[in-house]
Amino acid sequence: MHKILIELILTNSCNKRCEYCDLDFKNKALSKDELDIIIKFLSENKADYIINFFGWEPLLYYNNIKYFLEKTKNIVSIFTIWTNWVLLDKEKLDFFKINNVEISLSIDNISVLNDLNLEQISNYKEIINLNFIIDPDYIKNSKVLFKEILKYDFQKINIMPVFTTKNWDNNSFLELKKLKKYIDSFCLNNINYFSYYNWISIDKQFILDTDLNLYADLDSLLWLQKQYKIVPNKFKETIHEHTKIWNVKDLNLLDLINNYNIEKILKIALSVPKEIWKLKQNTIIDKILKDGT
Repeated sequence: MHKILIELILTNSCNKRCEYCDLDFKNKALSKDELDIIIKFLSENKADYIINFFGWEPLLYYNNIKYFLEKTKNIVSIFTIWTNWVLLDKEKLDFFKINNVEISLSIDNISVLNDLNLEQISNYKEIINLNFIIDPDYIKNSKVLFKEILKYDFQKINIMPVFTTKNWDNNSFLELKKLKKYIDSFCLNNINYFSYYNWISIDKQFILDTDLNLYADLDSLLWLQKQYKIVPNKFKETIHEHTKIWNVKDLNLLDLINNYNIEKILKIALSVPKEIWKLKQNTIIDKILKDGT
């Protein structure tokens, strides 16, 4: 059976304005009627599905998540969600735990410690992926924040520098080296360093946008370029033209498989102008995270 990752964009709205985020915010979300169309597609096209509730802030539509999960829990193998911490509470955490939904939770600044109930969240550590976002403008605070996180014995911590929307200079590279050395000093086996070049986790992966269009993607990195303000429109149009499969209302599973061309997608991703992706910058960050130099 084909393994297929579908990152489901529930909404283009968000309850935060993280400084490293360069996305456009739109007042658009999938309705329950539109979710029913997706559910019908999944029901009629059997596969080994992984559904990731993704987007700006999916928990803004928590009731839709519950609705979708209840309707598809017998036909979807794995559910995950990417979220910030603001809307998490015991009710939601209990629901995700009962339904084995893995939470990727992003923490990006020491200021969140005033509002984030790490103790409560740590009670659900078996379903938490803690994404430790490193912003070069706040990297000097990262050691304090990381030390605080360690108090709660999270099982999975992903170190994720901001690659695309922020500039790194020599001072921030130096601070990243210091932070890497500090993290390594704990000799932890639950740390994962995110790599810019580590794109492919599943052979067939898609973004399902709020317009019900499906796009071939590489763990959302390519599709997100269409949303960044810094990316020229010409390149956004290229992505849209060459990665769009078509609307989910018109699809069957064979169409989905046959219209996914990983070589074409890689070619598009590697053609991103250097001034956008800042490949040299990303290479330096990757090298620091790999071996500390």
